[in-house]
Amino acid sequence: MKYFKLIALFIRATVQVQLEYRSGTFGRAFANVLSSATTLLLLWAMFQQVSSIGGWSFDQVLVLIGIVTTIDYVVEIWLYPSLSKITTYVQRGEFDVLLVKPVPSQFLVTFRYLQVLDVLGLLVGLGIIGTGMYRTGSLEFINFALLAVFLVAGLVIIYSLYLALSTLAFWFTRIEEVASMIWLHSTAGSFPVAAYPPWARLLFTFVLPVAFVTNVPAEAATGRLSWEWGLGGLAFATLALCGATWLWSLAIRNYSSASS
Repeated sequence: MKYFKLIALFIRATVQVQLEYRSGTFGRAFANVLSSATTLLLLWAMFQQVSSIGGWSFDQVLVLIGIVTTIDYVVEIWLYPSLSKITTYVQRGEFDVLLVKPVPSQFLVTFRYLQVLDVLGLLVGLGIIGTGMYRTGSLEFINFALLAVFLVAGLVIIYSLYLALSTLAFWFTRIEEVASMIWLHSTAGSFPVAAYPPWARLLFTFVLPVAFVTNVPAEAATGRLSWEWGLGGLAFATLALCGATWLWSLAIRNYSSASS
């Protein structure tokens, strides 16, 4: 309960800051909706020329786009505001303050800033997923349950990758360009991995896990997920989280205080 109370305090503090610039908040919400509408329009235009992409129909790709949009806004609301600050903490010597707090430092850097006022974009993404599932006739409990499981697994992979890349700041001065890889799911993941050539499929599955982040949840939502891909996604998420947590612990053990 202590951690939930802390998260509630973090949200309250961040909302207060955001409400000081309400016009910017509302403008960003409008831009987010417009961006989603543009993406859907481009998808519709594309399917006026082809009947399928990589064996996926328009409605199945619609679910995929909804998942990409949802993950995008989870990153915008949660991961980017919080984890992007790690570099600043280290460069300015502010990380010492986190280490003396009575809660784990990984928890603090993970949940300190939550931009919950951007939740409209998240709701749009979920709405697109629901629309696609309705059009494909896959509105079943088992599909919703599998979608939830593998959407969480995809977010765990994104979180682990972002945390690991941000942790490199303890050894390298600037890692902003490297951390920008976190947005790769938004571009490459917007299309079925099956539509790419063989070498790209291997790249987006085992090197840059785009397939596990976006395609696997979409397959789960539309009732076409195989057990091999499902187990692979869960295994990859588990290994990624363990690896990122280990790297963070290693960085903390080797961290030299700014005051030393």
